[in-house]
Amino acid sequence: MTLAEWNEKKAKELEEQKKKPLQKISNNFIDNTINKNNINAIKTVFYLATILDKFNFDLRLDSLKIDLNDMLKYTEMTRQEIRNNLKMMQETSITFINEKEEWEKYIVLIPQISISYGSNFITIDLYSKIAKLIVEVKNNYTYIDTSVLMSLKSKHSIRILPLLEKIKGYDAHIGKRKTMSLNALNDFFGTKYKRIADIERRVLKPAQKELDNSPTLTFIYQVHMESFGRGRPRATSVTIDLIIRPEYYLSSRKVFIEYTRTSCIGKNILDTIDKHTHKRITISISTKGKLYDRISGESFDAKRANEIWTTLYEFAKDGKLGVLEG
Repeated sequence: MTLAEWNEKKAKELEEQKKKPLQKISNNFIDNTINKNNINAIKTVFYLATILDKFNFDLRLDSLKIDLNDMLKYTEMTRQEIRNNLKMMQETSITFINEKEEWEKYIVLIPQISISYGSNFITIDLYSKIAKLIVEVKNNYTYIDTSVLMSLKSKHSIRILPLLEKIKGYDAHIGKRKTMSLNALNDFFGTKYKRIADIERRVLKPAQKELDNSPTLTFIYQVHMESFGRGRPRATSVTIDLIIRPEYYLSSRKVFIEYTRTSCIGKNILDTIDKHTHKRITISISTKGKLYDRISGESFDAKRANEIWTTLYEFAKDGKLGVLEG
């Protein structure tokens, strides 16, 4: 939820004069932090999310040791870009909504950095409340291939991906779309445009073009116009509709497994080679998402299932995976 969306929500509640119980709101770090930073700062946040298993969340403030070589490989940034972005984040404070729907104001992202020149390590300090927000980055991007994510050039493309993932998870009876006003769009993308036409030209179209050419989720959008008395109609909001292309399901092994488990229950997956017997087998998926041999009825242990999933993924990428109704 962005600040503008929160303000609109509160204004509507006041207008309707209804007392509604407060709902627990997720502190989505993407929704209220990285939109104000550049693409390299966003990549830095993603990397921090992968090393927070070493962080002590029981402390108010804890330190993290960053291996520069590891971060270079993950983010495809240079050493100088990493140092510059960590320093920039040290000068950045954020405001966000906590679990009690209260605003936390002006919290510094990285209060302290220790750089030892000539060394491969950098030590940073993080507040626990910030570290908890960063953890959500990893959760939001679970099914996006890291190499694809890091290859994107626009921060707006990366910015919209978790929204598309969230829309994809809507229940079947809910439309796969989200409508946002001008203020909400500016908050979401970290911009200050006065017209939706500017957001369309400088944000939505470039992001759409980049995502259309990447094996990720993508989108189409519609600008809504309203008339206010005399004069030409004015753009008041934008509806973003999710588009799932076939390439998305092959963008990573995780996405492929998630999709196959939910879409192929009760079907037979053919043209699969058992690496143990080197014989062709017919695989089916149980209602619990587990693999088993359709002919013998044998289920597979975790190791063999993992090997079979890898084989299925490789066959699918090569266009050799067959699926028949059970």
